[in-house]
Amino acid sequence: MSYNRFATPRAYVDLISHHLSTGWRTLDNITTIQDDGSTAVTFNSNTHEANLFDMKPHKFAKIDDATQRFFIDIDTGMLATSLAESNYIAILNHNMHDANVSFSVKIDSDSSFGSATNVTTSGSHTKIINAAQNGGTYSSHIHPDKNGWTLIRYSVAETDNLYLRITFQKSTSTSQNFAEDLVIGSILWGEYVDFPASPDLDIKTSIAYDNTNLNQSVGGSTYANSPSFGQPNWESTTPWALSSSANTNQAKIYQKRNGRINHSLKFSYLTDTDVYAEDPGSGTSSEWFDSSSLHSAFYNRIIGQQLPFMFTPDGNSTSEGDYSMFRIANNSFTANQVANRVWNMSLDLVETW
Repeated sequence: MSYNRFATPRAYVDLISHHLSTGWRTLDNITTIQDDGSTAVTFNSNTHEANLFDMKPHKFAKIDDATQRFFIDIDTGMLATSLAESNYIAILNHNMHDANVSFSVKIDSDSSFGSATNVTTSGSHTKIINAAQNGGTYSSHIHPDKNGWTLIRYSVAETDNLYLRITFQKSTSTSQNFAEDLVIGSILWGEYVDFPASPDLDIKTSIAYDNTNLNQSVGGSTYANSPSFGQPNWESTTPWALSSSANTNQAKIYQKRNGRINHSLKFSYLTDTDVYAEDPGSGTSSEWFDSSSLHSAFYNRIIGQQLPFMFTPDGNSTSEGDYSMFRIANNSFTANQVANRVWNMSLDLVETW
């Protein structure tokens, strides 16, 4: 859509970072290994596995091209399938087009993935951004036709979902080297949250060119010092852009969007069930953690300002420029009751990197 046209916003909340930040899981519960199950994956250029899950796409991991086929297994540690529900995966700052790499996504309650659900099988998922289906032998794989990033959605995995496996391989073979070292900036996986309505008409959007200090000399001349002009470039593209080849340094300067986006949104006349969960003290997941309310499904899972999330002003957008990483700007969840079981709330978002 672009033009900053708001419809019904959507926040992509990351389950991996929630588990890591709360201490429920550690990197020991994430296995990155070649598909023989024993040969380690070689990370190049002072990068490592942790770069895949730090929610900072510009701090990428680089996997040696000779690694060939490998997979990433994530053990959620959840005992109830309702707590491990997911419906999207995003891979940010990748060069899968240049590296000629495709990937598949499997979910299972068995760590051996013996009866796994392959969510990237043709027809079982929705291709949102840069998610062309591979052809021929590997039709169950996604083969991005551009560098940059990829987003797919699928029906909520409500059962058989305690383990995630993402397999990367050359798009034409399981036993050939990648065309070049594979770059991956961040992997996001979890359950997105649709806001219950479009925001009120008095939306305020600003693009802040922050961190600039102005000083005056004795003679009155003004000098500016800017340590940064916006989010760092990605390895092959400008942030959140797509390219069929690695961008030149000149393109990364002139095609880059500088500044930091801020959104101030208001939502009026929301029902109490849209805002609050049934019972935050309940041991029944549907009454708290698995509730679809904004408080539990959104604020609680990002732990307020603790975790960033991928956000789009239109949940149905297929325009890459409609997406970016944001945080909550205020440190509290606040809603005002305006009628019986009816609430208004405001939301301030600030772009982050």
